[in-house]
Amino acid sequence: MPQTVIVSFKAPAELVERLDDLVRMGLFRNRSEALRHALVLLVSKYRGEVDAFKASEGRPSSTIKASRNDFIVEY
Repeated sequence: MPQTVIVSFKAPAELVERLDDLVRMGLFRNRSEALRHALVLLVSKYRGEVDAFKASEGRPSSTIKASRNDFIVEY
């Protein structure tokens, strides 16, 4: 089994309520499972940009298309 770490963060109450709805609907067993799934999707989506960043030894690259604004969503 892979090693796990505890990650603690703050989130808007409405967003957590929607997460809990997904759990109540039976899509996930609990919040942790839902958040792990969300992290996998996020990391997978930006894998190319992360690889490019690492290859550039941490220097910003013109090939990186992701920005903070990509993560601003309405909920």
